[in-house]
Amino acid sequence: MPSEKSSPLFESRDWRDRLSRSRDLGNGFAAPGGEFTKALYEWSFTPGGKILRSLLKDRRVVELGAGMMSYGYALAQSCGARNFVAVEPFYADIQSASIQSHLTKSDSMHTKIPFKVMEVGMLEYLEGEADNILCILACGIEDCILPGPHYRKKVEQEIVRTMDDDSFFLSSHSDLFPQELKVVEQLFFRQSNQDVTERLRLHGGKKAFDRYGRLLENTVPNMRGK
Repeated sequence: MPSEKSSPLFESRDWRDRLSRSRDLGNGFAAPGGEFTKALYEWSFTPGGKILRSLLKDRRVVELGAGMMSYGYALAQSCGARNFVAVEPFYADIQSASIQSHLTKSDSMHTKIPFKVMEVGMLEYLEGEADNILCILACGIEDCILPGPHYRKKVEQEIVRTMDDDSFFLSSHSDLFPQELKVVEQLFFRQSNQDVTERLRLHGGKKAFDRYGRLLENTVPNMRGK
């Protein structure tokens, strides 16, 4: 599936070229990313990480700043999400090709789910979505790749508005932090390198914790609240 937009600004497939030109668009810095989402995907197959299957099942999953790799789609697919949207202003073409490659290689254990790759900034995408319908994922969206604090604040407000009432905003190594939501945090080891510790935050409202609170307590005993 092609991306929803196609920009001649990023005709080069070399991520270094895109990185040096990305600031001009005002959507942030074109970090290729993917490693944090990969770590989350691999963790989802462990006893502690299986909680993600419950949180994403039948959801409309949106990954903000999806980067170049297809691990966001793979995570949504393996967890039984309804569909998946990769929001990626700089590497949409590579992201789309990566998902297509994943689909040709993935086994039949997981049903293919519909997907889109949106070549827009995360704020522009969220502003076009309706209220209370999404389950949102952000991995590695740090302040250094965002246009500025005002932009981050607007994105956080849009995350809260567009999230389904009983869903969580899943944030791994991300500086996006909606203040209106309660948050719990889980540390886990990266499966490909046990010397590396990963961090997942779950941001949600009352309905999310009412629905999943007992499951969180039983499945992820080391999870801590903030």
